[in-house]
Amino acid sequence: MVTLFQWIFAHLLGDFILQSRTMVRHKQRLKARSWMLYLHCAIHGILVYLFAPGWGLWQLPVLVMFTHYIIDLWKLNQKEGIVYFIIDQFLHILTLFILWCLFVAPGGWLPKNWTWVLHSQSAWAIATGYLIVTFPLSLLLASATQRWRREAEEQNIRSSVSLNEAGKWIGIFERLLVFTFVITGHFEGVGFLITAKSILRFNDIKGAEARKEAEYILIGTLMSFSLSILVGLIVKSFI
Repeated sequence: MVTLFQWIFAHLLGDFILQSRTMVRHKQRLKARSWMLYLHCAIHGILVYLFAPGWGLWQLPVLVMFTHYIIDLWKLNQKEGIVYFIIDQFLHILTLFILWCLFVAPGGWLPKNWTWVLHSQSAWAIATGYLIVTFPLSLLLASATQRWRREAEEQNIRSSVSLNEAGKWIGIFERLLVFTFVITGHFEGVGFLITAKSILRFNDIKGAEARKEAEYILIGTLMSFSLSILVGLIVKSFI
């Protein structure tokens, strides 16, 4: 299953690291007329081809680009929301799994001259896990907590002096730490991290007037930690 993990890693890389907000807005505005949509699909095809079990499998990047285009075009014509985000990612992963079953699973054509890291299921599982807990989970959590964030903002609870996107990056780094603690078996580190964040984060939101913000932060923190632990346990089962 090494190749499958490589393809999932490539997908996450192409969807969340190599795709800028400018590309997303351009696709949302022009949809099928967006040249960035075709560039985005081409990037996915190239990334998967780099991890192809044989350079002669030219069908792989073609199929990846075509299916990615169809799925993305469908999503662009839907309303923004967590449900469509999950469906979109599920369809992409399912497509890669089907391609893996068709082209790799029956024959096991992995080249023998690749380094041990490229052959290691554990290495690719861990790398994929680290990528998942960064930007993919950020988008998922942002969509899931959107209504509470809006309610807090409407009540002018959120501090106007907060650093731009500070919460996003705090969440990313805390999930990276939680994921690391889980896959290394140091669950006590998760408890320490929760305690440290509680002291630092909740110290400046005391009082009844800040209750909504406190509840919003608590919900986001618990969801973030729970998903990070879940991803860590899943990855650990493959190590």
